[in-house]
Amino acid sequence: MTDQSSSTRARWAPAVWAALSVVLTGLFGAARVLVTPRFYFADDSEVGSFGQWWQLGDRLLSGRLPILDPHAWQAGNYFAEGQWGLLNPVTWLIAVTARWAENPVVHVTIVKIAFLMLMAGGVYLLARSFGASAPWAAVAGVLVPLGGFTVYMDAASWATGLFNAAVLPWVWWGLRRSVESLRSPLPYLIASYALITFGYVFGVLILVVILVESLVRAIVARDGARTIRTLLASAWGALLTITVYLPGVLTAPVTERAGFHVINTRFLNADLSDLMSAASPTATASVGSWWGPETAAPLVYVAWLLPLIPLFLPMPRNVVRRCIPLFVLLALVTVVVIGPSEIGAIRWPVRFMPYVCLTAGVLLAVMATHAFPARVTRRRVWWSLLVLAIATGITYANTPGQWRWLALVMVVQAIAIVAIGYIALTRRIRRDGQRTGLAAAAAVAVSGLLIIPQLAVFPYTPLPKFGVPDSVARMQSILPDSPDDAIVVGDIYAHGGLDASFDERLMGNLWYLSPTRVSSLYTVLPYSTFSKDLCMDLRGATCADALDTLWTRDAETGLPVADLMGVSTILAIKDTFPEAPVPPDGWRLVSEGEFTWLFERDEPVPGAGGVAWTGRGTSVTVVDVSETAVSFRVDEIGDDARVVLARLDYPGYTIDGAEHADPVREWLLTVDASDARPGDVITVSFRPPGLPLMIAASALCAVILVAWPILQHRWRRRAETAPDGLGLSEELPVPATGPDTRD
Repeated sequence: MTDQSSSTRARWAPAVWAALSVVLTGLFGAARVLVTPRFYFADDSEVGSFGQWWQLGDRLLSGRLPILDPHAWQAGNYFAEGQWGLLNPVTWLIAVTARWAENPVVHVTIVKIAFLMLMAGGVYLLARSFGASAPWAAVAGVLVPLGGFTVYMDAASWATGLFNAAVLPWVWWGLRRSVESLRSPLPYLIASYALITFGYVFGVLILVVILVESLVRAIVARDGARTIRTLLASAWGALLTITVYLPGVLTAPVTERAGFHVINTRFLNADLSDLMSAASPTATASVGSWWGPETAAPLVYVAWLLPLIPLFLPMPRNVVRRCIPLFVLLALVTVVVIGPSEIGAIRWPVRFMPYVCLTAGVLLAVMATHAFPARVTRRRVWWSLLVLAIATGITYANTPGQWRWLALVMVVQAIAIVAIGYIALTRRIRRDGQRTGLAAAAAVAVSGLLIIPQLAVFPYTPLPKFGVPDSVARMQSILPDSPDDAIVVGDIYAHGGLDASFDERLMGNLWYLSPTRVSSLYTVLPYSTFSKDLCMDLRGATCADALDTLWTRDAETGLPVADLMGVSTILAIKDTFPEAPVPPDGWRLVSEGEFTWLFERDEPVPGAGGVAWTGRGTSVTVVDVSETAVSFRVDEIGDDARVVLARLDYPGYTIDGAEHADPVREWLLTVDASDARPGDVITVSFRPPGLPLMIAASALCAVILVAWPILQHRWRRRAETAPDGLGLSEELPVPATGPDTRD
């Protein structure tokens, strides 16, 4: 083989390993679909994400961004919701393709697997930036997307969690190359923009930790240039966070997210003994959730390679210094995972497990790079086997009923440890590069092999599976001719999984697909007094009393609550109402299905958004109604000058020509027109609260986006022309392995 061909192969090797990591991640992700076709289409992805994307795509294709929809009631404050990703082009692409899709299962599956592959690529680059060799970085790229929580919770259901975990490695890599290596900041700016505008706070919190660690390290090193670059990165992130999260923060006082408390109900958090099952892909640990003190999924599974850590110890001092950011983040997220189950609005800390997997996977790749094969000894192989036995024993103590699968996995892991030790120690393979490549290939192969027992034990997520139709056209046929607005009352979860039930009803955000406007949608910010009044949960389910509330006259206005809301159609779930409810005058039972009762008004009323009621002696004429505004002309002012609008009283409303009154029923937007005169036009308009600050923050972001790359280019040129290259820190090379210290 010529020197030129060897050089060419060496040059292409990193790209091959990176591609291998990404492609295998896609194949492993697709393998789950062969066993469970709807693996990636469960729970929130069924009744939340797809309908949300479909609606956003519909709005985008019509040239509009949704800001507020009064017909959606507590689910209609889109900027406050945050997770709609209204400012995120990646979400726009997903939304537009969802609007074009006919099969939601296929669409969501493709999106989820694509993000798993994106995660693998980001992990590979991040590991390389910390000094991992290409083969071991590829191993990390395969391992991290296989993390238990990522697979069984985020990928299966909580899409925005998956999006955050997939993009965060790219953000961290971009930050390191721009701050540490003085390269273009555009990868960081683009990736962090995507991360923050997804609207899922957990990844943003991790980014804050990464930025603070980078800043502290630069200050301690007295590196002024690096400090400035980190401050620029932090300012960019902070300004974007203001733009995305400020409406939600300012809206929180009227929602169930209000207040601050620290409690531990042992709900979706782990303990120290649970972490001992982090190397077993079939262990459930003792993480409590909706199903009791144990959840049927390997939520704390990190990587089967963890018992190999003794092979790679001790770490050289310079490698330890380089990995300080990994140690800091790993320690912090581990503490959070085993910490209180709720800290203010941050709840269910096991949701930080993807970042435990990320830091642990990258750290393993770096450790292996600097220890394999030269530092591997027979003694360390035995230590690894001992660690495996102890971890399996503790895991067995937590979940003794799973002993067969634990034993099988332990045998596979033990064989893999011995095999990797043999590769390092045998004299039959003379080149270290070949040893490393073979060991990395074996690690990846075992990672894929262990998916088989994992799927045998856990073929699907423990989260609910509602059996949503796989046809958009079918869902668009529900309530085709009913008058707006509609609301669902009763237990919407009843008959979930029964395909026939979806011929009569939908669930959550899938109601966006119905031709009739239905308010029983999914929200992460339930409006406290509204949801209490109608005993409605965040997906739109209600208690039986909600129907009485809708048909009962309000004490202040004398109108039924259904009139105040502009409701003309009510769909009652039979599981909650076995006998047909008796409607009041003006309503009739239109149809009886196998699962529902459908009621409609004799004469439909205007839907939500406009004027619902005026006080005694006061009359107005509506001039204009839109989603974000309503104008009405005052005809007469009486003893009670209040005007009630069929809207929730969200922060962000301004009233021109009148005053804001206390909301009727504590949730209906109410105007005090006492100072108005006949002929005056009063305009009530909505803008996301904090909009001026959001605009200012966005403008400053634009300044950073333009200025930082220019400054970075000048700093780099100055550093390159300086006699000693002062201020330029090139990307860290992979150091040679140490001396052969085998027993």
